[in-house]
Amino acid sequence: MPRPATLFGAFALGLAAVLPSASPALAQAQSQPPIRLIVGFPPGGGIDLLSRVMGEGLAARLGRTVVVENRTGAGGNIAADAVAKAAPDGNTLGAVPAGPLVINRHIYRSMPFDPLRDFTPISRFAAIPVVFMAAPNSGITDIASLRSALEKGPLPCGTPGAGTTQHLAVSLLMRELGRECTIVHYRGTGPALPDLLTGTIALYTDTVVTGLPPTRDGRARAVAIASPTRSALAPDVPVVAESVPGFVAETWLALVGPRGLPEPVAARLEEAMMALARDPAVAARLRELASEPVGSTRAELAETIRAQDAIWGPVAKAANVTAD
Repeated sequence: MPRPATLFGAFALGLAAVLPSASPALAQAQSQPPIRLIVGFPPGGGIDLLSRVMGEGLAARLGRTVVVENRTGAGGNIAADAVAKAAPDGNTLGAVPAGPLVINRHIYRSMPFDPLRDFTPISRFAAIPVVFMAAPNSGITDIASLRSALEKGPLPCGTPGAGTTQHLAVSLLMRELGRECTIVHYRGTGPALPDLLTGTIALYTDTVVTGLPPTRDGRARAVAIASPTRSALAPDVPVVAESVPGFVAETWLALVGPRGLPEPVAARLEEAMMALARDPAVAARLRELASEPVGSTRAELAETIRAQDAIWGPVAKAANVTAD
């Protein structure tokens, strides 16, 4: 298999091959300063790789250099704060996942920004669904059998960490099913997987990025994916909403700018992002990275932020999750 860097380089070259030849407008755009695309997670991880696909595509469509700047820490809050406090001139943007926009304010004791007020939403680029996985010896194969198993009493349910989307997703599922599980937090999927495979935990909640591989080789069972509709990443796996109407749990990556971004700038970025997500080469690359292309409008992203903030706030409060 080619390495991610090699795949990304080939993808970038493919985009360049289909771009129109240079024009006066393109030359003028290239004379502008680079766009800083601030990312809150380390190089090489899933969010970083998706952000670089976003940055490469924006550069191609805007005719400007886009420089990815990783500022890690505080669950993405440090990077998001840098975007919120930047000049609203379109030269500093953020590739921001769901956490800092709809979850963190409900679990961090203090926040340096207000996610509902301090950004200009531009477009939701990609979605990464949550998958519920069962131990192979648990007898759990779908949501119905999970409900039946929970009727006998709480089951040990693993997550990759307190306050993660995965943690809140299983808490929300238990609320919707009217059942309880005993939450066991791990430091990521690596330490959790052996306990799932041996049945020490009956259920594990993960994103499809790291959750699907052990289900494909039969080591664990994919119970259901929490995307709105069946995912092209695993079309044979049912979605939770088939048993629990309206249930969706996914993390995602969005492009945002500081509050007060001029309308022409925001509109041009929105147009570029929507075209980017609809590009077949980009969509294929996103699916290679276990995500689904979205390409929302500004209004749709703003509504997503409001709606999911309202969903995850009560779930986080009920789960009694706090972070410094």
